[in-house]
Amino acid sequence: MAGSQARPHRPDAVLERNLATFNTAWSAHDYSRDVGLWPIEGTLVARHFPAAPADVLDIGCGAGRTSVGLHARGYRVVAIDLSDSLLSIARSRYAGIDFQKMDARELQFEGGAFDAAIFSYNGIDSLYPESTRTDCFREILRVLKPGGVFVFSTHNLIGALFSGGWWYPRGYWKAAQLLWSQRTNAIAREWYIHYDDGGGGSHIQFSGPPGRTVRQLHDAGFELLDTCGSAGERRPKRILLHEQHVNFVARRPSAP
Repeated sequence: MAGSQARPHRPDAVLERNLATFNTAWSAHDYSRDVGLWPIEGTLVARHFPAAPADVLDIGCGAGRTSVGLHARGYRVVAIDLSDSLLSIARSRYAGIDFQKMDARELQFEGGAFDAAIFSYNGIDSLYPESTRTDCFREILRVLKPGGVFVFSTHNLIGALFSGGWWYPRGYWKAAQLLWSQRTNAIAREWYIHYDDGGGGSHIQFSGPPGRTVRQLHDAGFELLDTCGSAGERRPKRILLHEQHVNFVARRPSAP
């Protein structure tokens, strides 16, 4: 899928491009539409998070959707993001939540500061190159207490191509369009895919198969607790082939 587009000369070039898209008026409107946890997030939080009140880090909080959902459940929430535009919206809407501008790869917290963490809406996928995902996971592991739980979601290109099932002509047409749009994407072979948004912008997101994320988690020191699709699908083959967004639950191992 590689083409003529020059590979970003700095790792942060991809992140900076994504941030520019997140800071547009369209993104501000889109990320402000929903309030609260999505059903699968609520299910995983209820199943795996410690009981409230507990200290939770909301990473890539955007306009505060997940932050307010966690706060409403009684958690003590610290929320971080790099988008000035989205943080401004979050602070204006939810004055009782601690919103901070911070890079997920360099968390400014002491080790063991949180009981749980969440990185919603595939936010981890904005990091480039792939090795920085493992670095970010290590940082999250560091700020979790032993036994602390981490919930997040990520893209899955293979699942996106067949998300409508085996016989879904419209889905195949959309998949063909997506693949064709990558012809000038020089980092598509690294599983970084361009996704157009409704405002004319384009995100570059890691979209590797779930197994790659599992390896990254293990390399960072996490224990994998759960993997599921957006509606709760847990069969590994079905997730790989038909789920375009995959949810993971991992845990920092308890102290011996």
